[in-house]
Amino acid sequence: MPALPTWPAKLLTALLLTCASVGAIGSAGCVRGTLGRQAEVPMGSWPAWQDLSPLIDVAKAHVNQSTLAAMNEARELLREGKAQSADKALSAAASGSGRHWVAVARADLASMYFTTCIRGVAWRLPDEPGPHARTVDYDPATKVAPGDLAVEALLTNLDAAIEAGKSSPALATQARIARVRVTGFAASCPPNPEVAKRASAIMNSDLAALAAEAHLTPDLAYMWASVQLQAYSGAAARPFLHQALEGGFDDPSVTYILAAIAYEEGQLDEAEELAADAAGRYEEIGDPTQRAQLAALRGEIALSAKRLDAAEEHFTLALDLLPNHTGAMLGVTALERERNGAIEAAERLTELIRQLTLGEQELDEVLALAMVDDLESLVIVANAGTIELAQITRDALLFEIELEPDPFRRGLRYFYAAALEVRLGDYDSARGHAATAGIEFDETWVPIPDKADPRAFLDRLAEASP
Repeated sequence: MPALPTWPAKLLTALLLTCASVGAIGSAGCVRGTLGRQAEVPMGSWPAWQDLSPLIDVAKAHVNQSTLAAMNEARELLREGKAQSADKALSAAASGSGRHWVAVARADLASMYFTTCIRGVAWRLPDEPGPHARTVDYDPATKVAPGDLAVEALLTNLDAAIEAGKSSPALATQARIARVRVTGFAASCPPNPEVAKRASAIMNSDLAALAAEAHLTPDLAYMWASVQLQAYSGAAARPFLHQALEGGFDDPSVTYILAAIAYEEGQLDEAEELAADAAGRYEEIGDPTQRAQLAALRGEIALSAKRLDAAEEHFTLALDLLPNHTGAMLGVTALERERNGAIEAAERLTELIRQLTLGEQELDEVLALAMVDDLESLVIVANAGTIELAQITRDALLFEIELEPDPFRRGLRYFYAAALEVRLGDYDSARGHAATAGIEFDETWVPIPDKADPRAFLDRLAEASP
């Protein structure tokens, strides 16, 4: 089956891009209910968080009148869709006695409403009603505008608020909530890998602390569910996904994950019902990538239920939407194996691999790297399946390889066939095909990425093989 979504590595896809208008007034993607209405759920409903009402309700017992007035003004501006103006109203109180609460409010606002992440260093806020698409901009030519918020400053101020919270548990809790939101996006759109790693570590630590105290907001319950899924199981994640839904965090990715969990547990009817619902939601939003993921999942569900025609329909849709969806390719392969046997399945997969390697299209470095990533993904998914699927994939990579005129493409196919042969325990063939890949790569001008280096592969194999 397709790999389940994982976090924090997939946080950007699942929480930023999928839920592009997460903080937008009137968004149908993530917010259930009316802005400002608060369901009876712990830590406030997600619709209520859109104007910071749960934070303000807590803060009013801890701040002076001028700070509270600034927060209330910001709330009214958020209800009008003016996030940038709301931040300006808060910034006017940023140096007063309630500065730590203001820092929390600005961080919450920024994480929920920013529309552009500029090179990981600044977030840009809109000042008109949404919904707004979110983008990641690493263009060196993009200038940071005066109204943009520095991510480092947001985090520095939150650190100070958490320190001040040692004498105010309410402040500490709200500051941690805000810091999870900021670090979640900072990990997804970082200025460099070190920042991404540090942000992920802080996010996970804060999530654990908030979960232990039963202080997860609906969006944080969703994030904590992903941690449980990654570290433990779908069963551990499910209660937190339902907590997110009950709190109004109604993103279709929640339903998608629940569908994938139900499929893993063999609850095929429930899995199909949930997956169909999520697929319809993604179609409404207009997200072809997530539609492809759902189509592939529905194909796996149908295949497990022996509904072969339905499985083929879903896998075909997934590949129409996302031609390099390797999970769907292997789904088609498993379907062909079910219908006609292993040899026909390998031949069908060979055709798909030729499409994946772009046929006779002239290569450049960008296309070559994309090809490496796609073939690596194919092998990873095949390795995660049955031994038979790994063998069929190996056979498909080698089938009629002599008809491939391009040495780079031949080299990649030999290299990844060797990688699968390690899984199959055929070390002699793995060594031979890796060596052949090296010879093919010597005939091409295309740079070979480290992860596809046959010589390094042979060195590792020499150390690990019997």
